[in-house]
Amino acid sequence: MKIETHQLKLAEQQSWSIKGKIGFKSNKKKQSANLHWQQNSSEYQLNLTTIIGTSILKMYGDKHFSTLITDNGTYKDNKASRLISRITGWELPVENLQFWVKGQYSANEQTVVSEQGLVTQLTPECSYCENWTIDYSDYQKIQDIWLPHRIILNNHSNSSQLLIKVNTWSLN
Repeated sequence: MKIETHQLKLAEQQSWSIKGKIGFKSNKKKQSANLHWQQNSSEYQLNLTTIIGTSILKMYGDKHFSTLITDNGTYKDNKASRLISRITGWELPVENLQFWVKGQYSANEQTVVSEQGLVTQLTPECSYCENWTIDYSDYQKIQDIWLPHRIILNNHSNSSQLLIKVNTWSLN
């Protein structure tokens, strides 16, 4: 499989959802949650719940505006990464996650690619993500596309890590 063909297939996937687990680890804290993420073009909805199904947070929006709902209230911002940081303390490049979770990258990003043409590591190039490295593993074929089921985002500036373990991909 050619990397270019695979990346084109990923780019065509504008509507999808994943269910799985998400974990955040820093020098100060560790947290984990169940994850349900729905993406429809630029619109998204993200739900994080405890192991018994209690809501931790809900976040939804598009590329222009985001809303985050917790037990403590409803918060809004025009930049999703700033909103997440303000409420949770997590420093995450949220705006690009919809691409990175699929293993999709842009032309100016550095990649390491397996012999099968799948991204195994991505070093992003953007103004708010220069300290991140993303590692991919456990690819599985969903419909006609290879998608990662384990994504680890490492922030080298603050030694934090975000782990996304996908149990289920749904392509619409």
